[in-house]
Amino acid sequence: MTANERISAVIDPTYMERIPSFVQGHAVGSTCKVVKREFPALYDAFSKEEEPSEEARKQMAFVVNEIFREHMAKHNL
Repeated sequence: MTANERISAVIDPTYMERIPSFVQGHAVGSTCKVVKREFPALYDAFSKEEEPSEEARKQMAFVVNEIFREHMAKHNL
């Protein structure tokens, strides 16, 4: 499982339901790039072979869902 797949697993499903299907891949990919650039240690925890810790999952869920919340408000979704 790749880091992006692990990150997409912690995204709130209600956000994904509100995003048109033809841009969901772009939304997830761009969010993962932001996390990789701004939170490298957290991204590295999701890049390793073993599963990330529960604390890392909680932190990633908070970060990713905040990014999605901001973008949803920006695009009026």
